[in-house]
Amino acid sequence: MAEIDLIPNDYRHWRSQTALLQSFAIAIGVVTMALLAVGLWIDWSLARADARALVLKTENAITQQQQNQLQQLIAQQSEYERQWSLLRGLRAGAAVEDIFSIIDRAINAGDLWFLEWSFRRAGVVINGETRGIETGYFIIVDEASDPAARSDLQVETHMTVSGQARDHQALSKFVRALFEQDNVKDVSVQKT
Repeated sequence: MAEIDLIPNDYRHWRSQTALLQSFAIAIGVVTMALLAVGLWIDWSLARADARALVLKTENAITQQQQNQLQQLIAQQSEYERQWSLLRGLRAGAAVEDIFSIIDRAINAGDLWFLEWSFRRAGVVINGETRGIETGYFIIVDEASDPAARSDLQVETHMTVSGQARDHQALSKFVRALFEQDNVKDVSVQKT
């Protein structure tokens, strides 16, 4: 028996066109979904990159601020060290307690008595001229025991004593006893 085809060609053509259109629609839908997913992923990546950039900018600002603070602290430390060096220079020389101990060890009770006693520290420029000595008794303390006091300006402790002695022998014993002290650099009798 022979086959009879009752389906018109136009209908078949229309059906193939519809199937093709459905395939294109599905492909366009899949591509659209893929593009939408890629777009969402790119948007999420950009948001993450922006957040990371913001964190890095914040860290950079903090680091810059810390560097500025560090520079200020270094400058402040330098100023404090300069002031400390100046203060050490001003405080250098023999301590007053040491001077009292030296005098106490050198003096014989009842042989000498002091009428006037002045104590001062004077800067002496090293490798330059030293200042002149005023009249009176001077005790100049050697500063070799204090290496922190060494600088371009050496500070010497000067003490001037005016007083009375029982006799010249008591005065010479006192001067000799001062010379025997380790910390005393020089003793000068100006007027007797």
